[in-house]
Amino acid sequence: MPSATFLHLPPEKRARFLRAARAEFARVPYADASINRMIRAAHIPRGSFYMYFANKEELFFYILEVYHGQLADAAAQILQETGGDLFAAFAQLYDRLSTPKKQEDLAEMRAILQRNAGIQQGQLLHCIQLEEIVRRLLPLVDRSKLLLRSPEELEDMFHILINVSGPALAAAAGGETGPDARRRYLARLDILRRGMQAPQETVT
Repeated sequence: MPSATFLHLPPEKRARFLRAARAEFARVPYADASINRMIRAAHIPRGSFYMYFANKEELFFYILEVYHGQLADAAAQILQETGGDLFAAFAQLYDRLSTPKKQEDLAEMRAILQRNAGIQQGQLLHCIQLEEIVRRLLPLVDRSKLLLRSPEELEDMFHILINVSGPALAAAAGGETGPDARRRYLARLDILRRGMQAPQETVT
């Protein structure tokens, strides 16, 4: 997490620093990203960097957390718009990310992820505080639309949906979509919505 010093910077100065950092991480892989280039672009002394973040890694994962927080904001809004319909919300999130304007907004994030494809997905998910995002969205889900055998099943379903949806949503944000990709993603959502177990026959 960034320091209190960073969080209390004037908004313009904070935004300028983050723009410089995002641009550097989008330009080269994490290992090649230069703190010196960031601080030159942000017009701050090197000592200020370490007053804001402990190191480059902390800054990198903070930027990813901000991006994923924005996606969580979008998911929360769509959940409310769909009346808490979990599967309809994921389908609409896919469509929203597929729009050219949204793809343009997410171009920098896409570049950062592409430059750092070697980072393990589990490490990324751990550092973006996935559990907090899930807990934030859970209250917005209409449980009456789901067949739940226990309260924990809804949280488990969220994790399954995120694992299934992650690659599809990333492709949508990257413009790597088409009618067939959308059809296949919606088919996967439908399988989860229906469940995999066939109804048992009634013995008379």
